[in-house]
Amino acid sequence: MPRHGACPLSEPPALRRRPLDGKARQVGYGATFWWNGGSGAAAVSPVRARPGRRPGHSSTREEIARAAREQFAAGGYDRVTLRAVAAQAGVDAALVAYFFGSKRELFDEVVNPFSDSSALMARLLEGDPRLVGERLARLVIEALDDTGRRERILGTIRTAAVEADTARKVGEKFTTELLEPVVSQLGVAQAPLRAALVMSQILGLALARHVVGLEDLTSASQDELVAALAPTLQRYLVGDIP
Repeated sequence: MPRHGACPLSEPPALRRRPLDGKARQVGYGATFWWNGGSGAAAVSPVRARPGRRPGHSSTREEIARAAREQFAAGGYDRVTLRAVAAQAGVDAALVAYFFGSKRELFDEVVNPFSDSSALMARLLEGDPRLVGERLARLVIEALDDTGRRERILGTIRTAAVEADTARKVGEKFTTELLEPVVSQLGVAQAPLRAALVMSQILGLALARHVVGLEDLTSASQDELVAALAPTLQRYLVGDIP
């Protein structure tokens, strides 16, 4: 009986039939059928099914991410389950875990406007410390001007405003895990206070420009906003504070 290979992890294994013409045909899931030479006899080899993309849908991962964002926005972190996200996305719960891991990892990915926090930290700390405020300001403005990342930021802010558990997770993610280490690396004291002040400035700008829609902020260019925001962030990060 010919040996059959493993299916890719991103696709569920399928029943394949090899008829007398030697061409495999997909007929279902869970086992592999091989025709045994010219005898016409069929041999069955069970295959352990793995969760994968739904046939015909190449955007399954993004569908899950979209469902998760809506779930976290509607119910907050504590009330969301992987099973509920899977149900909304129309996939098996095991597929959510396959693509994203745990609920915390799913939350971190779908609400994080920056794809790589370690790379972000490196970018902030690279170069003259006297310009760290400007670098952070530019990163923030660029994120808010990107439609996909802006939607994540604003959705998370709206949820955090009414859901204490989501607010706590956001605080842990951005203030404790990102901004405080940056401040500590800059060698200044009062890292928690400085990180909180920076976060307050970023949240205020996001709300004023993209939720309230203040005309002077919405019409300003990136360079104008960076020039206005950078000195305040610089003082919060490394300057004198009470």
